[in-house]
Amino acid sequence: MGLFDKLLKGAVDAIDNAAAKNGNGPTGLKDLFDQAMDKKNEAINGSSSTTTSSKPSTATSSTSSSKRSNCAYTRPKYTTPQEVLDTASIPAKPSRKIEFEVFDGENAEIRVKVTFNLSGDFLETAGDVHYLASYLPTIDDDYDADYSDSNTPLFGVLDVDDEIIYNMAEKFDKGGVPENAMMFLPVNDMGPRARFKAKVENRGKIEYFYYCPLYDYMPDFKTCFTVSYTHNVVGTPLEKKLMAAVDEAVRTMKREVLEVEHRPFR
Repeated sequence: MGLFDKLLKGAVDAIDNAAAKNGNGPTGLKDLFDQAMDKKNEAINGSSSTTTSSKPSTATSSTSSSKRSNCAYTRPKYTTPQEVLDTASIPAKPSRKIEFEVFDGENAEIRVKVTFNLSGDFLETAGDVHYLASYLPTIDDDYDADYSDSNTPLFGVLDVDDEIIYNMAEKFDKGGVPENAMMFLPVNDMGPRARFKAKVENRGKIEYFYYCPLYDYMPDFKTCFTVSYTHNVVGTPLEKKLMAAVDEAVRTMKREVLEVEHRPFR
């Protein structure tokens, strides 16, 4: 599940939880979300995430090809409005300190605080990741945190499970050089956690990110600081502004061990 799927799932969970608190019971949105994810997986991979078939296919190759072409998935086209592009000329709001906690260690016994500075142009958005914020430079702090818009640039800190970015980090960890990126550059001057920065096309959008592993005992967790935006932002002053915000976040990122829990029975 990628960044945008996680954002949508977070919104669905929030609506269901609010309905339950008000005594209205489940809304059924979760079932619809799961069905939509299955349809997406079928379109992309040719199989559902919840059902499998052990019966061998008897279709010929030409029939299978025809079925795949009829089920081809067309990604929606996202476009950032001109008024948002124009905000590149507005000086960024003062940065503020962001913090969250993660648990490291072989048994998650190490409590760690992560802090960084983020441009005030980004406002926190609800999502099932370490931290998520939408680019809303003309809006003050009094807004709906559940707001989301597919055309709005989105900043996030997350343990990626997206195949493209995860595989890039995995290959780098094994001494290789990631391929098929719009931009890739190892970094050694952004603190001890930053490994490389890259720009890729992913799920119909562009992602500029740093690979910054936050865990010492969980190598399968690949943490990234990232901003995603639409294709028409590429090469504009707004892209430079968004990338600068991620640069600042990574440059100011600090990791502090708060507590190591004693677990004698483990």
